[in-house]
Amino acid sequence: MTAPPSLDADVGVHLRTQFLRRVAHDIASPTGVTLTVIDELANGDKPRPELVAMARRSLRRLMRLSEHLALVAELEGGSFEPEIAAIDAGELAKRAVDEALAIDGRKDVVASCALPSSPLFIDGDARLLLLVFREIIGNALKLASSRVEVSLSVIDGAVTVRVEDDGPGFSDESAESLGRRFVTRASARGLGLSLSMAIQILGTHTGKLSIEKSQLPPGRRGAAGAAVVVTLPPAPDVAS
Repeated sequence: MTAPPSLDADVGVHLRTQFLRRVAHDIASPTGVTLTVIDELANGDKPRPELVAMARRSLRRLMRLSEHLALVAELEGGSFEPEIAAIDAGELAKRAVDEALAIDGRKDVVASCALPSSPLFIDGDARLLLLVFREIIGNALKLASSRVEVSLSVIDGAVTVRVEDDGPGFSDESAESLGRRFVTRASARGLGLSLSMAIQILGTHTGKLSIEKSQLPPGRRGAAGAAVVVTLPPAPDVAS
């Protein structure tokens, strides 16, 4: 007689199914938008810059999904090898804000970035840390009521990047499973990969990620928003 599947096996099948459904949705949605835009442009006789912008954003989302899946494969497969070099954390944060706005920006949300007047150097993989900052800022843009603020400073000798929004904050469920991939969350949106990747990448850089309450005034929902705080050690040759 064949033994019944274990509970762990049932959970694994459920999570794989849920993951594949979300991947399919995240591919189909921007692809559909892009195809619609192409049809409109092909049948029109006047320039439509707003449609071109929609197509570009949809393609950027597809590229981000591809980047996420490739990186998760590296992390899961043990082939993850950061390329470490000295980089200016301020320039990286500014670029991350620009890229996040290009993908997840909203007309009803204002994003600001407060950077120090002099460079703050860290040792890290610029490509990977850019992804970390961009995804944290992108999540804030998606959840904010009206404001996202990014700031960079040195606190207790560590380079600190703080991303605040005036959205609903993190649910207890999300906070408890922070950093875990492929877990079922009733309130989760997207694939649930961003913060798990960020935490793992930061771990290879002797950095960490923490969640606090936002210091911004509450948004439309009346609740305190979230602050995602990244801390990284300064480059040794510029540490004070």
